[in-house]
Amino acid sequence: MISYGLMRALTETPEVPTIDPSDLTPGALQQFFQSITPSLTKLLFNIIVSIVIFLIGRKLIGFLLKLLDKFLAKTSIDVGVSKFLLSAARTCMYAILIFMIVGQLGVNTASIVTVMGAAGLAISMSLQGSLSNVAGGILILLMKPFRVGDYVMTSFGDGTVQAIGLVYTTITTVDNRVLTIPNGTLANSAVTDASMMPERRLDISVGISYDSDIRRAKEIMEEVYRSCPAVIADKGINVHVSSLGDSAVVIEAFGWVPGSEFLSSKWYVTEEIKLRFDEGGIKIPYPQMDVHLDTVEKA
Repeated sequence: MISYGLMRALTETPEVPTIDPSDLTPGALQQFFQSITPSLTKLLFNIIVSIVIFLIGRKLIGFLLKLLDKFLAKTSIDVGVSKFLLSAARTCMYAILIFMIVGQLGVNTASIVTVMGAAGLAISMSLQGSLSNVAGGILILLMKPFRVGDYVMTSFGDGTVQAIGLVYTTITTVDNRVLTIPNGTLANSAVTDASMMPERRLDISVGISYDSDIRRAKEIMEEVYRSCPAVIADKGINVHVSSLGDSAVVIEAFGWVPGSEFLSSKWYVTEEIKLRFDEGGIKIPYPQMDVHLDTVEKA
C-alpha cells in the first residue's frame, strides 16, 4: 500500500514563487547594480588584462620561434627534426600562454592540469606503440645512422632510403618495391649503411678444381679486376687462396670500387671470371664425393 503522504506528494503541484512588482523599485535596482558593480569591474579588468597578455604573448612567441628557426638553420640538424622542434616549441609556448590567460580570468588551473594529466596518461597508454615509433624517428633524425638517399641493408630488406618520417621510414628496393618500416623497430635493430663511406670493397670468391692451375686462375682473376672500369687501381687488388675445401680450392679476390657502382661492378667481375675461366680451361667443380669400395674375400 502506498502511504497517504506519498500520494499527496506525487499529486500536488509545487508552488511557483512569484515576484512582487513592488520589489522592482528604483532603489532596489540601484542597490542590486551597486552590489554587482565591483564584480563586473573586476571581470572587465581581467578580460582587458587577458587580451593584453594574449597580444604580447603572441608577439613574443613569434619572435622566439624566429630566433629558434634561425639557430636551427645554422646547425646541421635534419629538416624533419627542425620542423618537429619548432612545432613542439610552438605548442608548449601557446599552452603556457593559455594557462596564463585562464588563470588571469580566475579559473582554477590546478583542476585543469589534473584533468589534462589524466587524459595525457590515458592517451599515452593507448598510443604506446605509436609513441615508440615517434621516439625512434626522433632518434634516427638526431643520431643520423643513415640519411635519405643512402643504400641500407636491414632485416626487412635492402634498398635506398626515400623518406625518414617521425613514425615510418620508407625504403625502395632494387626491384622497385617500397618498404615502410616503423621507426621504433628500425631504431632497435641493426642497419648496415652501404653509402656512408664513398668506397666499398668488392669481394669475390670462386672454387676451382684441384686439377686446375691455381697460379693461372689467380692471374685471370686479377686481370678481370683490372679490366673493370670502376675498380680503383691505386688502392690495390689482392688475390689469394682462402681455403682448401672438400671439393674445390677456394680463391678469393678483392678490390675497391665507388659505392655507387658496387652492384654493377660485382655483376661485371662475376660474369667475366666465369667466361675467362672457361677460356683458360679452369674448372669450377660441382660438389662431389669419392667413394672407395673394398672387397672382402670369402674364406
